[in-house]
Amino acid sequence: MISNVFLGGYILSKSPFEFYIGYTFIIAFLLIYLLCYRKVQINYSFICILFILAISSLINIFFGNNTWQLFIKQIVGIFLTGVAYYLLIRVNDFEVEKLFRIYLRLAFIVAAIGIFQEASFLIGFERGYNYINFMTKWWLTPPTSFGMLQVNSILMEPSHFAAAIAPAAFVSLERILKHKASFLGVGCSLVIIISFLLTFSTLAYIVILISLTLLLIDIKKRRYFLLLLLIPAFAVLVYSFIPGVRVRVNGTAQVISGEVDVLEVNPSTYSLASNLFVAMKGFSANPFFGYGLGSHPLTYVKELYPGTYWYRKDIFGLNKKGAGSLFIRLLSETGLFGLLIVLFFIFRLRIRNSNDKNLKVMSNAIFSMFIIQLIRQGHYFYNGLFFFVWMYYFIYLNNRRNIQKRECDDLVNSEV
Repeated sequence: MISNVFLGGYILSKSPFEFYIGYTFIIAFLLIYLLCYRKVQINYSFICILFILAISSLINIFFGNNTWQLFIKQIVGIFLTGVAYYLLIRVNDFEVEKLFRIYLRLAFIVAAIGIFQEASFLIGFERGYNYINFMTKWWLTPPTSFGMLQVNSILMEPSHFAAAIAPAAFVSLERILKHKASFLGVGCSLVIIISFLLTFSTLAYIVILISLTLLLIDIKKRRYFLLLLLIPAFAVLVYSFIPGVRVRVNGTAQVISGEVDVLEVNPSTYSLASNLFVAMKGFSANPFFGYGLGSHPLTYVKELYPGTYWYRKDIFGLNKKGAGSLFIRLLSETGLFGLLIVLFFIFRLRIRNSNDKNLKVMSNAIFSMFIIQLIRQGHYFYNGLFFFVWMYYFIYLNNRRNIQKRECDDLVNSEV
């Protein structure tokens, strides 16, 4: 189940929808759970939110803003993965630290494959870096302008690899900068960080900046100034020496400032800008609930067509399924209702202070991944997203219980 985080490069069928190999693990787990326990315990709040979104989606289907096929694919996927990962944590007696350590071990293996992939490319060993012959949804990203491969390991593309190991990258940076062992040793941490940097993905560098900022807030005063200098220095170095990042940053800045027509920028910037335009159309028509789960591709086709300003024939439809960003997709499909719930969940449940250092590290690690999901990953349940959702939730609950227990103990001691 946890391995699903890294299995986005394998699909068993493409029709009527992409059936990832990880779905078989989820279905098998649910069947085994039912056979063993004869009942399913589901989080009440999760079901209520999903029910409201389902009603909204059905109303939009009636008015022609959504279709049954698009809606069913999303609602079933969200429900099954949401329930499966919730039950996974219950079965493991809410031992989030144990599950997180399993994730980190898998992340280390995937990261090590990434370094092997880069090394194989540099020495010309094609079988070591090109996995297209035995992976069904994977592609070899063109080399960078300075002759190095953009590592994606066993995931579909570098940005997906960066998203999958983002929590592990945070833990690794925390280990290196604070010199305190919590989850990973120095060697494992370096492997993860090196492979992360070798993606040459803007998302990876955003994660590093987020991680450094979170660590800066919590770091001891004697290292505060050093890290304060490190963050802008890292940003400048990445911008100066990674052409892909520089192109995206420049393109976004030029579009915002109006210096360049949006139709002339790089595909990545155009994808975000065009999908945001489509989302705003849906949001303006139905600001509270959007057009319903799965509706964004349909809205995209309705709003972007030959003759409209935003239409660009050469890359029409780029990232239209997931809107290229979870923030944009939520805006389009769930309106303020879904967007505010997600933002509240992410920012309200992050642990800022805790006597249990490991809970705080895990919370911040997952928080960094959620931020890049909002920025650049638009799928609701791809790469085991709900594993991290429920981990984040139970990490918060565990920390709250610890606080309440400590307050009770203090009260008892004061009375004595």
